[in-house]
Amino acid sequence: MIEGIVGSVIGAVIIGVGVYLRRWVKRGEPLAVTGEVLVPKAWEMALPSDDALPQHVPQDERTYVTMYRLLRQRGAADFKATTARLLVENRTEQPLTITNIKVHKQQVGEPFSAVWVRYPPAGAAGAVVLDFLLDEHIPEAWAAAYEDSIGRLTRSGSRPYFDDNFITLSPGESQSLLITGRAESVRCSWWLKIEIFQGGKRRDVNVVPEGGALLTSGAPAGGFGRQLEWSWYVGEDASFVPPPWLT
Repeated sequence: MIEGIVGSVIGAVIIGVGVYLRRWVKRGEPLAVTGEVLVPKAWEMALPSDDALPQHVPQDERTYVTMYRLLRQRGAADFKATTARLLVENRTEQPLTITNIKVHKQQVGEPFSAVWVRYPPAGAAGAVVLDFLLDEHIPEAWAAAYEDSIGRLTRSGSRPYFDDNFITLSPGESQSLLITGRAESVRCSWWLKIEIFQGGKRRDVNVVPEGGALLTSGAPAGGFGRQLEWSWYVGEDASFVPPPWLT
């Protein structure tokens, strides 16, 4: 069973294809964790330099998923928010309780400011998530809800989620979670640490993506050198163009 608002995460709707994360625990350990980074149909990214912007995008890499992966491979960061869906599974014959989920910040720096790129929306989606603000020295999990498909969140509750709640998994039980890490004014690479309690003992399970830490960049203080969007709506002639509000 799952206590509190996280129970509604099961029905969350974020449309996207994930970049799969590693199964982080060795065989025989109590908690198995798998996951994927969600790619929404409308996304925004921050690029570290003009060179990270591809001069040509092949026809077979122009969907919202393949273009996202292409820019990530070229060093781009998710702009303001990264969302991952996790599946946590109790692989033992005893109840197991998750008492906390924390963000481990691997590297913190100034936001990328060279180029802002978006893949404009073709529809909306909403979700209930656990939200972390990466600007905080020690980010804590809060229950939150999406306002639209771009990723704007509104937190709920007056205290961090794990101050008053926990997640209990019966033997063999698994549970899906949505985790969002947001950055307002920093650039942060990060991964998760899940604290568990079982059989009177506490331990930590590190949750690190297979391809390395997640990367999220906030808004640069001086703005971006360029702002562009991918004009998928013109078909084969699609290219990177200024968004409508700049033309």
